[in-house]
Amino acid sequence: MQSADWWPGRSQRLQTLFALAEAQAAHTLAHEPAILDRLAAAPRSLLSWEAVCCLRDRPFHPLARAKAWGDAAGPHAGFDAESGQPVWLHWIAVPVQRLRTGSALAASAQPLARSLLQPDDFDRLAARAEAAGAQHGYLWMPVHPWQWQQQAHAAADSGQAPCLDLGSGIGAAYPTASLRSLVMRDQPDLHLKLSLGMQALGARRTLPVRYLHNGALAQQCLAQLRERDPWLGQHLLLCDERDWWALRQHDSLIAEPGELACVLRRYPADLAPGTWLLPMAAGAALTAGNDLPALRRLGCADADQAWAAFRRIAALLLEAGLRCFANGVMPELHGQNVVLVVGDEGPRALLLRDHDTLRICPSLLAEAAMDVPAYAVDTSTPNTLMLEAPAQLLAYFQTLAIEVNLYAIAAAIAVAFDSDERTGWRILREEIAALLPAGTGDRTTGTTGTTGTTRTAQIARAALLEAPEWPFKQLLAPLLARETAGTGMPSALGSLHNPLRDSGVAS
Repeated sequence: MQSADWWPGRSQRLQTLFALAEAQAAHTLAHEPAILDRLAAAPRSLLSWEAVCCLRDRPFHPLARAKAWGDAAGPHAGFDAESGQPVWLHWIAVPVQRLRTGSALAASAQPLARSLLQPDDFDRLAARAEAAGAQHGYLWMPVHPWQWQQQAHAAADSGQAPCLDLGSGIGAAYPTASLRSLVMRDQPDLHLKLSLGMQALGARRTLPVRYLHNGALAQQCLAQLRERDPWLGQHLLLCDERDWWALRQHDSLIAEPGELACVLRRYPADLAPGTWLLPMAAGAALTAGNDLPALRRLGCADADQAWAAFRRIAALLLEAGLRCFANGVMPELHGQNVVLVVGDEGPRALLLRDHDTLRICPSLLAEAAMDVPAYAVDTSTPNTLMLEAPAQLLAYFQTLAIEVNLYAIAAAIAVAFDSDERTGWRILREEIAALLPAGTGDRTTGTTGTTGTTRTAQIARAALLEAPEWPFKQLLAPLLARETAGTGMPSALGSLHNPLRDSGVAS
């Protein structure tokens, strides 16, 4: 980095980001006892595990904890998952003609307020709307209180106020590890994803409307795939994220910044009795004492049991990813987006959330006779949603599903149980080899051949098991080279030696 032309002007920025990361790390460490106490009190609560995820944050990103809240120095008290404190929603009334939405629900019925609020709170909000003259012709929309503060200042500076302010203090929700996704206090199976202009991972966490539009199309694509593939129908569940709303600020959907926008995320209501949800990110979260709460909760008392649990988790994720690849799609399978559905016998299925980053390869979709989602793509920026080559699609499986998600869990097991992380790589090679055996068949195509082709199996086997190199996500240089913060994490693809060809793994 120091040899790059842009380095002298970015060195101070790097110091600032490291200082932010250090402050956030100290903040999280200070809250660890309370996080573990809440987990002990509610060991099957998704919210409890969301806070546990903060003990690790995004694996292998050295500046993952560098969260910038505007003028606030360091962590923003009360808006994080560590504190365990609720965020009280702010409400605005948006004129119906100023709305963009993907929802089939009528705005006049106030679907957001009715979905999110208890009857007494709904009545309080309705009284405020009546006093403001916003009973008819408006949608009452929740806003993160920090975001409203920023937008209110911007509106005042510009002299424009397209929305009526209905005030705050109605409706409590708890932040998850992603900060902008909130768990409703009285409805833990309903999450609210809000636009949040703070910076994390080098990106502003707003909700550009094209992302919301694409996410609904991606969910439809994944639902079609589940119908065609019985294994995915049983083992890959989906959150429902089709209901979204945003303030219309431009004529073009692609130009909409999503500064005031929200999504309802509904978790499946038909999960098997006795099951509970565990974010995969929690599987890599070590305590300060190098304990691994997630694996302990799965009944692992020693290294052998931990690696057996890892094998089961890996088998689910690898098969799901390879079946998706065989049909020309690849969800973003890092630990924050994938949730394990756990039963008495251990992990039994995967639950996906955040569908707006479903990558597709149109040529593979066509081969699989799958519909191609009509994504809205901003051609002024690099396109990573629609990929021309199968290898480009598979790279997201290699980097996010394996190098980030599964490897983080393997590395944590090695520390917590005083074991060798190469055991994890051996398990991954064995599971992939079983899914993609040499020859004409593979387990991911199924007996009917409707979920894949021999060609995709050969491509995957060659890239995963035989190629001398794998793609690798570069993070620091792209982050520091970016002039301004966008809405996606800065990264680039480099290469590294294939971790499954290492002599210690392949033997």
